[in-house]
Amino acid sequence: MNMAKLNVHGDDTTLKSILDVLPTEPERQWRKGEPKEAGRVYLDSGFEVLIAQAAQAQTLSSRMRSYLAECDSRGVSFSMPRIVAELQFELQGDAQHAASLDLSLADLGVLGEMGISLSVAVREGGASAPTPA
Repeated sequence: MNMAKLNVHGDDTTLKSILDVLPTEPERQWRKGEPKEAGRVYLDSGFEVLIAQAAQAQTLSSRMRSYLAECDSRGVSFSMPRIVAELQFELQGDAQHAASLDLSLADLGVLGEMGISLSVAVREGGASAPTPA
């Protein structure tokens, strides 16, 4: 399954102000100092929102546009100090079908204006390998 997720972490007060106006509830949240895998702890508080899940990767682009437009209409911005936001695309591919995702210059501009970085990972045969965006 192809997915688009928004991962945000940073200052507790600013995160709370974002969560108060976000269009959807986070799928996952964590607090600074909480334990995570391999005996480590989270250095910042944060949350993760599932924006879209779709069998066809190209569906993710339009859902991302709609979600970010809704965020913008609610005054949500991630370009504040002490906040890091990353849009993560996880694409499913296999030996017979290459995974692809098209983002326009306007899409990339919106991400930049909103303070969101981009990460794309392609899963092939269960392995995940980052792909330059």
